[in-house]
Amino acid sequence: MKALVTGATGFVGSHIVECLVGEGMDVACLVRPTSDLTFLRTLPVEIIPGRLDDPADAARAAKGADYIFHVAGVTKARSLEEYLAANVSVTEAFLEAVVRLPEPPRRFVYISSLAAVGPNPRPVPLDESAEPRPHDNYGLSKLRGEQAVLRMARRLPVTVVRPPAVYGPRDTNMLPLFRFCQRWGMAPILGSGNNEMTLAEVTDLARGTWLAARSDAAIGQVYFIASSTSTLAELADAMAFALGRRLRTIRVPAPVARLIGELGELKWTLTGKPQIISRRKVRDALQPRWTCSWAKAERELGYKPAFDLPRGLRRTAEWYAQQGWIKPLPSAGYAARA
Repeated sequence: MKALVTGATGFVGSHIVECLVGEGMDVACLVRPTSDLTFLRTLPVEIIPGRLDDPADAARAAKGADYIFHVAGVTKARSLEEYLAANVSVTEAFLEAVVRLPEPPRRFVYISSLAAVGPNPRPVPLDESAEPRPHDNYGLSKLRGEQAVLRMARRLPVTVVRPPAVYGPRDTNMLPLFRFCQRWGMAPILGSGNNEMTLAEVTDLARGTWLAARSDAAIGQVYFIASSTSTLAELADAMAFALGRRLRTIRVPAPVARLIGELGELKWTLTGKPQIISRRKVRDALQPRWTCSWAKAERELGYKPAFDLPRGLRRTAEWYAQQGWIKPLPSAGYAARA
């Protein structure tokens, strides 16, 4: 069996590739000629240089694939037009190339995001029946990408996977938080600390994505795949465990957090480089709830998360330390923050 993965050089994509290789799949990766292949070099995969927005490249890469995992996309952009170009137009063009193949794949899996649905207005976690209400341009672009995929359901067996925020080895988005907490012995908590968020550990996500791809019940369906739900205060506790040290919490009032987000926007403007801390990221973090339920995946796919938050963050911290991204860790973690 052959699988094609787009976005394979990235954080999530490389873990999906690793999972597929572990399942005995022959894996091909469509990558830009300038892509960093660091996370793929040790894996027995076929590298296909090309561009998703080139129909010939897309068709050449997809030919003969039994499973296609469309992971590529943009998560940081300055305008709606940039998001739509990368997350919708490219997806539509790729789908057109795939449906024109002499032998279409057994499954086309699209990696979307909880952002396509938006933050949760109620205490009960969102499920797949919730009406999408994306609250920013990124979420809107992922929703439209989902819609483009699902419109193809009559011509192509498709499945949509919606992870919440994802963390784990190779992630760079949470790295500044690990570094700050380790260096200063403090854990910043935005707002009240009661804000809730669902997270996906990346190997859980990769495994859940594969389960969705191989299940006939998943054709034409949408699934949340996640690992845990916690408050920001509980996240601080888990971070203390992961780093093996006590952490003093710092409450960051909402106005101060928004100012930090604006400073991130200014740095983005001055340097031209996307910033991890931005207006959108701060606005997301201040929402009362970003929560979803993965009960449908458990029920229909047999999915079970392997990582709770403390163990998932500890595994992430150990990987960071092995790479020299953070300082070496004590052997035992603390159970709580100070």
